[in-house]
Amino acid sequence: MALQLAAPLLNQLVAVIQKYQGAAIAAINPNLQAIQEFHKGPKLRTAFPWATFAYEGTAFEETSEQTRLQHMLAVVQLESSNFDEEYAQEQAIDYMRVLDLIIMSMAGPPPFYQDWETTLPIQQETVPSGITTPFNQGSVKEVFIEREEQSIVLESESEVPVIQVSLHIRFDVEETL
Repeated sequence: MALQLAAPLLNQLVAVIQKYQGAAIAAINPNLQAIQEFHKGPKLRTAFPWATFAYEGTAFEETSEQTRLQHMLAVVQLESSNFDEEYAQEQAIDYMRVLDLIIMSMAGPPPFYQDWETTLPIQQETVPSGITTPFNQGSVKEVFIEREEQSIVLESESEVPVIQVSLHIRFDVEETL
């Protein structure tokens, strides 16, 4: 069941970020560009900022004979660039703050899980229908950012500094057996 939820989890994560990035950017740094590049696999970077979404795995915990808790881990990696290396790092940190604000705004107790359990519009080539398949109502028990990281990406074809920020996000979802 966990692998069946991997693609919907990533799609829901993309859709939530697409939905709220405008407000989050306005709150953090209105000079940031909106994220236009949303990908679920490796690809040649053609524009920045560039967001890649990955599923890392699921751990299970039996909660009763009828249910079990899935601890699903997803990663959002965002690469940004700026011609001035001093501003490149500041910009990357601002994008991390934008992503953090969006995820943590959707991480409180119900009704804050609503967007994880609601069909949302999505612009993603692997979702031709343009809508997500959310988690079942009441199944999301917790959303938590486990860690955030930043690194410098050395790409030989790039003439500008590229900084990558990563957010590792845990979703605790209860499944009925």
